[in-house]
Amino acid sequence: MTAPHTDLAGLTGGWVNFDTTAIGIRLVDAVEDEGRLALSVAERGPGEVDTRDALTATPLVDAGGDGPAVGFLAEVRLGTRDVILCGYLNRGLLTIDVHTVHSDDPRVPNAMYRAHYYRRGPARPSGSPEGALLP
Repeated sequence: MTAPHTDLAGLTGGWVNFDTTAIGIRLVDAVEDEGRLALSVAERGPGEVDTRDALTATPLVDAGGDGPAVGFLAEVRLGTRDVILCGYLNRGLLTIDVHTVHSDDPRVPNAMYRAHYYRRGPARPSGSPEGALLP
C-alpha cells in the first residue's frame, strides 16, 4: 500500500518508448488502483509477438517521505525472466532501468538496459511561451 500522502499523478498515464525500434518495454500504462501504482507493460522481443503484463509497483518519494511520487520499484516475473524495474521521473520524462535475470537458464547472461519514455498525447505547456501575448 502507498503512504497516505503520496501523490501518484506524476507517474500515471501512458508512456511511450522514444526508441520505436527498441527490443524490450515499448509502452507503460500506469494507473492508481486503490492507493497502489498498477502498471501494464507492453514488450517486444526479437522475433516474438508483443506481450503485455500487469504488475504492481512500489512508488518512491523524495527523502522527506510525503508528497509526489518521483519513481517506482517493481520486482516481477515476466515470462521466463525475473525482472527488476526501477523507474524515475526526470524533467517530465520517465526513465526505466530494467535488470533481467534468466533464472530458469543459467546459460543466458543477466542483462540491464535503460529506456526513456514520453507521455502519450500532445504536450500541455504549464504557462505561456516566452514572448507570447497573454489573453
